[in-house]
Amino acid sequence: MFQIIVAEFKHETNTFSSQRTDFAAYRRSLYAVGDDLVSILTGTATEVGGMLDVLEGQPDVSLIPVVAANAIPAGPVAADVFEDIRGKLVDAIRVHGPIDGILLCLHGAMVTENSEDGEGDLLEAVRQAAGDGVWIMATLDLHANNTQKMSCCADVLINYDYYPHADMVDRGREVAQIMLRTLRGEIRPAMVCKSIPLILPPLSTNEAILRPYVDQMHAYEAADGVLTVSIAHGFLCADIHELGMTVVAVTDQDPERAGEIADELAAKLWQDRQRLKPENMTVDEALDEAERSAEGPVILADLTDNPGGGSPGDGTHILRAMISRKMKNAAVALVCDPESVAACVQAGVGQTVRLLLGGHIYPDLLGQPIECDAYVRLISDGRYRNRGPMSGGIVVDLQKSAVVLVDDIEVIVTTQVTQPYDVEIFHAHGIDPARKNILLLKSTNHFKAAFGPLAKRVLNVSVPGLLAQDPRSVSYINCRRPIYPLDDL
Repeated sequence: MFQIIVAEFKHETNTFSSQRTDFAAYRRSLYAVGDDLVSILTGTATEVGGMLDVLEGQPDVSLIPVVAANAIPAGPVAADVFEDIRGKLVDAIRVHGPIDGILLCLHGAMVTENSEDGEGDLLEAVRQAAGDGVWIMATLDLHANNTQKMSCCADVLINYDYYPHADMVDRGREVAQIMLRTLRGEIRPAMVCKSIPLILPPLSTNEAILRPYVDQMHAYEAADGVLTVSIAHGFLCADIHELGMTVVAVTDQDPERAGEIADELAAKLWQDRQRLKPENMTVDEALDEAERSAEGPVILADLTDNPGGGSPGDGTHILRAMISRKMKNAAVALVCDPESVAACVQAGVGQTVRLLLGGHIYPDLLGQPIECDAYVRLISDGRYRNRGPMSGGIVVDLQKSAVVLVDDIEVIVTTQVTQPYDVEIFHAHGIDPARKNILLLKSTNHFKAAFGPLAKRVLNVSVPGLLAQDPRSVSYINCRRPIYPLDDL
């Protein structure tokens, strides 16, 4: 009987955010211990959901669920949170040993109050507790900054293939299947990681420049002896020494072939480095295009106030311009503003209330509060279940929320923040997104997985914000140099 530990500890840390990620942040999103991990994540379109799909019911597997913790991207993870999760993992290894395999769901861009390499430190502690003879395998986000310590302490690392991350459950299944085949003696993984001195802007893998790379990864994987190939895009808002892209190749007992694959993909990415840039619009350019569009909905993607990259979701630049233009039949997801929600609740549905909407966290960067008269159309508990391809089945809890009407613009105002990548955020608040002319979403690319089928056009809008779109605009201190495009390489 193989004893396999399953655990999740995720955070995408924006080191330019002053919002500390503490226990409360994890409890608002996901903090489940022991069997609660299984009951909450079984059947979900997540990495752990995929791992459980493969492992549960296997006659030769004894599953040991330890902890699942995930928080909305923000500033560094509090030291006591990191020590708590690390301690739970180390204790589980010692209590339940001997352990045969450890499956971890990580992000790869965690920075803590004490370390810029959270996952590296976690994997190091797990390796020290488990010993060299235990297989350690982990899934990572596509936006991971894969570090040398991570690759030294883990036997297999698998980054997502896609952005939007519609393949989380597939990667969870993949790593669990590799673990089972390894423990059963069918394969013996050999991994090579190739770092590239390149900071990549947030580009979707559906972009013409990146699609061939995904196709090439899958072509490699179709060959005998190649187990998995990944490209980690890195997270440009993490100012750490090992910021940048990495290619990961895992073969069956063939490190030489793994090295060749990693070198080939890395060389091609380096060759394409000057072409790896997004096509974004200013606010006025995007709103002009939206107003000219004959059919809706047109989606305006607020790239720089994306909560999925550590921004607070209360930026006002684009919404202010929409109100100024008196845009018709529009909806916004979302503005995180607990004070405005409280004012709406006090006023009640059907009343008009004077608000200072948004702009409270970083007003000089993300825009000042919008003073407006808002009609309170709906008050909600802010809970809904994702039904799209990303994190399907997961319950989102925005706590108390309101829908207000500012002229002809419906704005979802929330107490807690999330990245609005699932259409259920609108349906749960009484809005049919398909019937709107314009949708403003605080999301960079993830929304495309669920909103793509109903969008007539998608316009990427770049405004001043916490989630940079051009690495050259970021004041890096810690990242390695030289690195492209900060340096002329």
